[in-house]
Amino acid sequence: MFELFHIGYLTVTLLDIIDILLVTVLIYMIYNFFRQSRAKQMVVGLIILILIGAFARLLNLQALSWILGSLQTAWLIFFVIVFQPELRRLLLIVGQIPLIRRIFSPETYDVTEELVYAVMELQRRKIGALIVVLRDLGFKSITEKGVPINGTLSTPLVLSIFNPESPLHDGAIIVYQDQVIAAKCILPLSENIDLDPTIGTRHLAALGLSEESDAFVIVVSEETGKISTAYRGILKRGLDESSLRTDLVKYLSGRNV
Repeated sequence: MFELFHIGYLTVTLLDIIDILLVTVLIYMIYNFFRQSRAKQMVVGLIILILIGAFARLLNLQALSWILGSLQTAWLIFFVIVFQPELRRLLLIVGQIPLIRRIFSPETYDVTEELVYAVMELQRRKIGALIVVLRDLGFKSITEKGVPINGTLSTPLVLSIFNPESPLHDGAIIVYQDQVIAAKCILPLSENIDLDPTIGTRHLAALGLSEESDAFVIVVSEETGKISTAYRGILKRGLDESSLRTDLVKYLSGRNV
């Protein structure tokens, strides 16, 4: 069907070309998704092994094909284990597609103004803070290691938690809908070697979580009072009130920040 040319005994059709192009685009998208992560070299190695397996079948190298084929199940398990954070992030991104969110998302709560006001108060007082804002509650591994709060989001509550005299001021708070779920939560640190070496632990923690999830993380620097945000592995620094509000509204409404 739609034969184009022959390579030996192989007949190349238009569908074959389309198939090759789609696979090429898929491989490129997978590599581009993982290239910022710590698993980049593993992805390259996995792609090379897949290509070797394809060429082995194409050239009828039976021994090599059998060995690589026998390892398929092990590869699948290995892939799921090694790339668990990246796969979770990918599924979260797919789940944030506007059409899917409209179908499956529960009622949303507009906490933008209260949260922005709390952050600006933290900045004014130069109180360091780390605030994780979620669209979907799926961080049990992080929240269960923190201190449960389950209180309605308010500026006094946020200020009291991050007060340097408070035993809860270290770590992050988790905000979901109109609730502060937990405080003193420990976030994974980013291992990106290309980051500015002057970035502090709060910023590394914000980036680390944003690289592995769909969370929107707000940082207030204790030293400078500057506001930063981290989302999908991108750190924005020195935001003003208007920029923070705009990005927060975009995030909570499911749009790109």
